[in-house]
Amino acid sequence: MKKELNHWISVAWPEWSDQKWPIFFKEEENKIKKVLHSNQLYNGKETEYLEKEFSKYNKSKYVKVVGNATQGLHLALAALDIGAGDEVIVTNYSWISTASCILMQNAIPVFVDVEPRYLSIDIEQIEKKINSKTKAIIYVHLYGFISNASRLVRLAKKHNLKLVEDASHAPGASYKNKKAGNFGDIAVLSMQQRKNLCCGDGAIIVCKDKKLSKKIYQLRSFGSKELSYNYRISELAAGIARVRLKRLDKENKKRNEIVKKIESKLSKLDGISTLKPMKNTYPVYYKLIFFYNYNKFKKNLDYFIKHMRSKQIPVSKTYPPMNLHANFNLDYVPAKGVTWIKPFTKKKFPKKMKDLNLPVTNEISLKKAFQINIPPYLSEKNITNLVKNLKKYVEIYKK
Repeated sequence: MKKELNHWISVAWPEWSDQKWPIFFKEEENKIKKVLHSNQLYNGKETEYLEKEFSKYNKSKYVKVVGNATQGLHLALAALDIGAGDEVIVTNYSWISTASCILMQNAIPVFVDVEPRYLSIDIEQIEKKINSKTKAIIYVHLYGFISNASRLVRLAKKHNLKLVEDASHAPGASYKNKKAGNFGDIAVLSMQQRKNLCCGDGAIIVCKDKKLSKKIYQLRSFGSKELSYNYRISELAAGIARVRLKRLDKENKKRNEIVKKIESKLSKLDGISTLKPMKNTYPVYYKLIFFYNYNKFKKNLDYFIKHMRSKQIPVSKTYPPMNLHANFNLDYVPAKGVTWIKPFTKKKFPKKMKDLNLPVTNEISLKKAFQINIPPYLSEKNITNLVKNLKKYVEIYKK
């Protein structure tokens, strides 16, 4: 392993080398050969064993795997019988799949702003959006942080709503020693190329009960009387995921150690800070999120990012607000219709979701937050280089 990592950790930051995350080792190569020699590339033993092994790892009784997390989120809503005219409350700050899955079921996305401290969906605002059409809340463990889990579970129960846990960023994260995936009626954890538990593409679906799990099983592979899908994972991906699951806790621990080193070196840096986890939680740092206090600098966030990238530090903006995405601001009516206007609903929604007032997401996403990947094999040289460039920028551009 050491030889394979030597070049990867010797550059300013790994993404500027020809060895980007994920980095694979002999175990993955051997697993791929074994799968190929089995002559079974889907719906085989690797898929079955992955489901059992993740169930044991996560202490989750009902587990199924599918081809990717977008499919998983779609199946979650389908399994919960959410469809045309139903409203689903969703955070405005996430990857597009968190909300586009609602459109896939012809349901209506109801965007809610985030609270600024943890970037979690604002619970106080959720209450204001609940009505007789509301059927579910989609809750995201953004960037590998679990926030407000107990409160959201109580809120969903109070209003008899389904809770869908988008834990795509959070395999291995926990709250009070309870791992991500165990809070909602259904949860989805991603295994896409960039994620902490990566196999190219794939996703894990955790269900609260046997009935939901059986329905996911039927829907993923043409097994139901109702419309079902070809959402199977490949045996190659499942096999790679099995290998990498054995390393997940070790690699997540390394990510936490790296972040602590970075934060200790930046503790007195004025104007730039990091997103901190909520008490009693264990984050897994899919990304390390920083806050840029633009009022304290001569230059804005875009300039800062351009400057840092010129120094081979690959910071970038975080997700844009979802209500600004083209999917929710159409200039035409597509063949499937637009779910928030007639005939799907009689209620009055803005024709374009960009007209919604969601100020916290907008300020954080467009003006304050930036991110960097935290692979678990960063060297001291990598960390020192990041810190040095951040401090230098503050020295030059602070007002």
